[in-house]
Amino acid sequence: MIEMVCTNRPEGFGPLSHLYSHMLTSCFLDTILVPLCTWVYLLALVILAVTGTRLSTRASQQSSRPSDVSHYPVHKTTEDVEIVRLETGGRTRRHAKTRMAFSILFYLLIFAQIVMCILEIVRLSYADRGIGLLPFTFVTLVGAAMVHYTQGLEGMIFGWKYLNLAVWIALAVTNGVKVAEEIKEGTGATKGSKYPVSDEMTDVSVMIGVYGMLAILEGFLGVWRK
Repeated sequence: MIEMVCTNRPEGFGPLSHLYSHMLTSCFLDTILVPLCTWVYLLALVILAVTGTRLSTRASQQSSRPSDVSHYPVHKTTEDVEIVRLETGGRTRRHAKTRMAFSILFYLLIFAQIVMCILEIVRLSYADRGIGLLPFTFVTLVGAAMVHYTQGLEGMIFGWKYLNLAVWIALAVTNGVKVAEEIKEGTGATKGSKYPVSDEMTDVSVMIGVYGMLAILEGFLGVWRK
């Protein structure tokens, strides 16, 4: 099975290279390390969804109980109310426009990352080197985008902001390990290949940058919602 997804890789199919014992194989990176982010993300989504459902059920039960707290009306003049309304309205409109701009950038970056993943997979396939389990990265990209857009399915997924932030960082780190191993391997390792190491390093480096920007925007937009 591994040989089918990692063809023509002289370093072997195990975790450590047969050529350089101190290096991880590209097959291990493409079939285990990078896709691991997807498996952990999906598992965490299920766990947090169950946790969020239980917490929301408990909160609704507590809110349905009668409260002994007395509420006293607060009287404000018409002028005070109008001033507060104008100030709040102006800030809200500015914040909404800024947040919309960053949200559009966020989804454009996800689209760009999907294109970069397709490019890497196509070039690996064209070079007859096997694509590993890299297509599962699409699951993370689309899933994280949907979770972000629906705000964790409107609160059903507990702590979804932190989970999305973590997965962008994890993908940046795992792809960073991939580039580091390719640097150790050297650009001449796949000399004459239709997808040389130098090109792959460039593509993956761009993807790392995009993941980093997604992490920044995820954190920024998460704070913005508070």
